[in-house]
Amino acid sequence: MTEPATKPPTTYVQVALNLPLRREFTYALPTGATARPGNRVRVVFHGRKLGGIVTAVTDTCELPPAKVRPVDAVLDADLLLPESLLELARRMAHTYGCSLGEALDATLPAVAKRRGQRLIPHLERKAPLDLAQQAVQELEDKHQEQSRVLRTVLEFGGPMPVRDVTRRTGTSDSPWQTLVKHGLLRRVLIAEELEELVPAIEERAVRHELNEHQQRAVEQVAKTVAARAHRTFLLHGVTGSGKTEVYLRVLEEVRNAGRSGIVLVPEISLTPQTVGRFASRFPDVAVLHSGLTDAERGRQWQRLVQGRAKIAVGARSALFAPVQDLGLIVVDEEHETSFKQDSTPRYHAREMAIVRGQIENAVVVLGSATPTLESIGKARRGVYELLTLPERAGAGRLPQILVQDLRGEPKEARRAGVVLSRTLLVMMEERLKARDQVLLFLNRRGYSPVLLCPGCGEAVKCDACSVSMTWHVRRGRLVCHWCCAEKRRPETCPTCQHAGMHELGVGTERLEAAVKQRFPQAIVARMDADTMAERGAHERVLAAFRKKHIDVLIGTQMIAKGLDFPDVTLVGVVSADTGLFVPDYRAAERTFQLLHQVAGRAGRGEKAGTVVIQTFCPDNYAVTAAANNDYDAFVQQELGFRKVTGYPPFARLLRVLAEARHEDEAKRLLLAAVTPLRPLADVEVLGPAPAVIHKVKDHWRWHMLVKAFTKAAFEAAMAAVGTVEDLGTRTCRVTLDVDPSSLM
Repeated sequence: MTEPATKPPTTYVQVALNLPLRREFTYALPTGATARPGNRVRVVFHGRKLGGIVTAVTDTCELPPAKVRPVDAVLDADLLLPESLLELARRMAHTYGCSLGEALDATLPAVAKRRGQRLIPHLERKAPLDLAQQAVQELEDKHQEQSRVLRTVLEFGGPMPVRDVTRRTGTSDSPWQTLVKHGLLRRVLIAEELEELVPAIEERAVRHELNEHQQRAVEQVAKTVAARAHRTFLLHGVTGSGKTEVYLRVLEEVRNAGRSGIVLVPEISLTPQTVGRFASRFPDVAVLHSGLTDAERGRQWQRLVQGRAKIAVGARSALFAPVQDLGLIVVDEEHETSFKQDSTPRYHAREMAIVRGQIENAVVVLGSATPTLESIGKARRGVYELLTLPERAGAGRLPQILVQDLRGEPKEARRAGVVLSRTLLVMMEERLKARDQVLLFLNRRGYSPVLLCPGCGEAVKCDACSVSMTWHVRRGRLVCHWCCAEKRRPETCPTCQHAGMHELGVGTERLEAAVKQRFPQAIVARMDADTMAERGAHERVLAAFRKKHIDVLIGTQMIAKGLDFPDVTLVGVVSADTGLFVPDYRAAERTFQLLHQVAGRAGRGEKAGTVVIQTFCPDNYAVTAAANNDYDAFVQQELGFRKVTGYPPFARLLRVLAEARHEDEAKRLLLAAVTPLRPLADVEVLGPAPAVIHKVKDHWRWHMLVKAFTKAAFEAAMAAVGTVEDLGTRTCRVTLDVDPSSLM
């Protein structure tokens, strides 16, 4: 008699799902299947098939075997998330109050979450161009979202991914589906490209002799790299001091030791130039940023996994590059707010870079001309090692900075918004005659930020948000920059029926019109979110500017930092006051940083540079310090204000935001959440109160701000607040934001 075959023991896995649930779930592996921590699997969860990451594999299970569901499939068994990234995700989840699954999801590029090359749905124009343009106008009144989608696809000028269309227009799938049904658009499937990214040859980094400060910085960092020890350095160098050359020389040491490096930059606009510089020295650079398609990003990711690329360069998400034997992480422009993720998990790339450096015994270098108060404070206390570059490298000289008091301009000019002062106009004329280049900086897009009735003083506001709508002349529309809603410009005031509306304030579009009118012979270009919507637009404009095909470049903060153009001899800050009076404790710090950074674009070559800062507040300490290139004076004064008010670096912040259709619900939820926080020692709670932007997309917003003055107090506050799933309801969404970059 044959004995029955012994059933092989069951293997169980713990799976983290990309859901706001602070626990992992147990599943059983099918017979014959294997998995390791870091593998991706597909499981059934509440009737839905979801992807997840295996965090542990065991032979035992506390649950009854009958209640344990089997894993539906092991995905990409050869694709393994390194243990270092698993540990980084665990720490991220703990620090920022998100689930492990949400943190792990952030570490994988979209293409790594799927198998094979995908066909991506795109939208392209089907109707003749004249009929499509006519339809944009006809649809606007009754079907505004359809009009917006159609115009966006037409402006893009080619097949546009559906995902990008809905993101840019703030719409669902319904509007584009209706346009396809009526024959105005066509849905097409296009395979993701797999081309190698070739950096532009004009962006090469010329190897030059290091000055003594650069040499000392390189030696200090290289010594720590050679010891395979973790240390965080703060490289504080004036604009144009050659911080990039320091990064390159240290990376050479890292590569000579057979190790890898990651370089984080804050803006997509900086990526082409940065990539060009690094690729000119190293043949194995991989690029990771949001301007790439999923397949391009996936190709770069695979090169890193396979060890064919040793250096990853990119924006925030490049922090999770799966490099082997990590030796160095560089966070360039460490003060930039774009290193803070504005969706779950709300991590800060600078802080997580330091954590990853600790996990992998890698050196971290934070570079900036204007370090945050938190970073400079840690450097002065010895937590970070401070390295300074006090002078410009090569032939570059610090520019002359002039502060232009706009209160002295003629009344007519002040009434019109003073786009360009008399001083700036004269200097622009001189520079353009000399065939030099000019940068004009204004951190506000559109033509006019407010359309005001001169009769009753009411501004045209968004119907769904508690903000004024911005007037865009090229579109001929009023646009809400929060929800993307649009409307036509009213002929009369909606409130008092007064005929004619007044355009209040200045945006980049209005500035461009003023420059073209005043200097008709000059070639003028604009870089902002409106003109850079088309893929590759950043690279094209910057390449044209470098080749001197553009005389005047106008832009928002995307032109304010990191860019190096030796023929720029004049920089005009059109309005230094734009962000100065925002209700945020960082307003003065951000204003100083932006002014200092944009001023640093002038005089980077052999030609001397001049900066004109236009302002109605010439005596403000942030403006004065920026004009004097005096970082220390600003820090000293700002630290005094922060200490009195109890803001970072003297406290850690936790912001809780509730959003609901009914205002009372959001208010009640926060009033309940604040109760356990009140008795805590070394904790101060501001609010609950209406958020600065009280309504967005027809949802009322209330928030509270928790200040914790010790590490123990912060941990207690996090525990008392609880988690998103504890606080939120089906009709009220709650956001926990640790160390928020904005309080709006």
